[in-house]
Amino acid sequence: MSYSTKLNILGLMSGTSMDGLDMCLTKINIIENDSFSYEIIKSKFEPFNDFTKLMIKNAVDGINIEIADAHLGNLFSQLCLKYFESKNIDAIAMHGQTISHQDGVMTHQIGDPQFLANTFEVPIIYNFRQADIDVGGNGAPLMPFLDWLLFDNSEYDKIILNIGGIANLTHIPCYTKRDNVVGFDTGPGMALIDELCILKWNKPCDWDGNYSSDGEIIEPLLTELMMHPFVNKKYPKSTGRHEFGKEFVLKILEKWSVYELEDILRTFVAFTAKSIWENILKLRNFTFENSALIVSGGGVHHPIIMEDLKRYGQLKIMSSSEMGVDPDIKEALLMAVLGACRIKNIAANMPSVTGANFHVVLGDIYTRKA
Repeated sequence: MSYSTKLNILGLMSGTSMDGLDMCLTKINIIENDSFSYEIIKSKFEPFNDFTKLMIKNAVDGINIEIADAHLGNLFSQLCLKYFESKNIDAIAMHGQTISHQDGVMTHQIGDPQFLANTFEVPIIYNFRQADIDVGGNGAPLMPFLDWLLFDNSEYDKIILNIGGIANLTHIPCYTKRDNVVGFDTGPGMALIDELCILKWNKPCDWDGNYSSDGEIIEPLLTELMMHPFVNKKYPKSTGRHEFGKEFVLKILEKWSVYELEDILRTFVAFTAKSIWENILKLRNFTFENSALIVSGGGVHHPIIMEDLKRYGQLKIMSSSEMGVDPDIKEALLMAVLGACRIKNIAANMPSVTGANFHVVLGDIYTRKA
C-alpha cells in the first residue's frame, strides 16, 4: 500500500467492561506529522452471551486461558463476518480481551488472531501494548494518542475522560506539543458498579441509575474507598479489574454487610466520580478558568455519575458527541487508528503518558499462513 493511501481499517475493542465487542470500520488518513482525518463507514456493537462472559471471567482467574483465547478469536471472526465484507477492509485491528496487566512488566490479551486472518484474508494487527513495555513504558493507557489527534491545537485546555470499566483521562493543554500530553487511569469506571449489579441483581449494569438512584452515599465507606493506593498514586499509572473487579466488590460486601445494597452501589457511583475528580486535581498546569471536561465511554450514559462529576468538580462538562466524536465507538476507533499507524510504521505510543523511553510503532501483524 502507498504511504499516502487512505486505509479502511476495521477496529475491534473488547474493553474492561467485558460486556461485548465494539466494531468500527473507518476510512483513515494519517501521516507522520500527525495530520489526521477519518470517516466512520459502519459501526456495530454485539453483546457477549453469558457463556462468553463466564469464559472471560474464568480466564481472568487463570482458568482455561487457551480455550478462552480460541473461543474469543473465533467469536470475533464470526461477529465481523456477520456485519462486514472482506472486499471493503484493508486490515483489521483487534485489541483482544485483557485478562492481566502489570505496569511496565507484562500484558496479556486473549483472542487468537488466526481466525480473523483465515476468514478475511487481510492483515490482522494485535498486541498493541507490548512494544511500549519493551522500551520501558507501562503499556497503558492507549487512548491519549487518539485524544491528541482529535483534540490538539485548541485555544483552551481539554481534559478528555473515558469511562469504560476503568476510567482514564488525557490532559491536552492549549496549543501544546505532543510530548506535553499527560494521560493515565484514575481508578474504577463502571467496573465496580457492573460487578455489584451482576452479583446481586443478575443485571449487567445499573441502567439509567435504576438501582443506585434508590440508595444513599455511605460516607465512611466513600472515605475508605478514596484511600485506595491506586487512586492516590502519582501518574503515570494504569489499572484494571485485578484491582477494581469482583474480588474487590466481594470484600466490600462482606465488610459493609449491614448496609443496603443500593447504598453500597450508590457509594460506588460516587467513588467513580470522586476518584476521577481527585486525579484531575493532580494535573500540572491546570486551571479551572481555561479548561473543559469532555466525557466518552459507557459512563457518559449514567446520569448519576455525570451529576456527581458536576457536584465534585467545577469544570464545564460535555459529552464527546458535542465535539463530533461518538462516545460509544471511540475505543473501536482508537483500534482502527492504531492499526493504520502500524501499517504505515508511525509511532503511536505516548512516552509522556506511559513513561516509555522513546516513541515506537505499536502492534504485531498476523497474516494468514499458506
